[in-house]
Amino acid sequence: MLLFSSCIVRSPKYSTLEQVNTLKVGMTRAAVEETLGIEPYNIKEVTDSGNTYIYVYRVKVRQTIGFSTQPTNGKEAIGKYMQMAVSYTKDERVRSMESCILCPDNLVTTSRIDVDKVLLFVTVTLPVLLVFFGLK
Repeated sequence: MLLFSSCIVRSPKYSTLEQVNTLKVGMTRAAVEETLGIEPYNIKEVTDSGNTYIYVYRVKVRQTIGFSTQPTNGKEAIGKYMQMAVSYTKDERVRSMESCILCPDNLVTTSRIDVDKVLLFVTVTLPVLLVFFGLK
């Protein structure tokens, strides 16, 4: 059971870059959250003129072999988490959006089971157990 617990992955709720690219200046906060499918992750700033919230999204990367880096080869994979600061006016309309490079990388995560790790665990452990019990 202890080994099986290593198959649990922790990750924050996040949106995708495609969803982020559909956001427009002037959208309402409710429309932004509906488009992204998530609520703000954190509050960055509260002022008299409006608020700035942090949303989390994830980028895509290309996995390639080091000596074979062409513009279109490799396998597309999910990349790292990014934070985006969205500033709203007092009436909760988007004033500006930017990737939050200066935001601390302290994302609180939720747990879920990584199916690939479970499958790897079973395919490695099961034959070993069968051999062990078969020898007795």
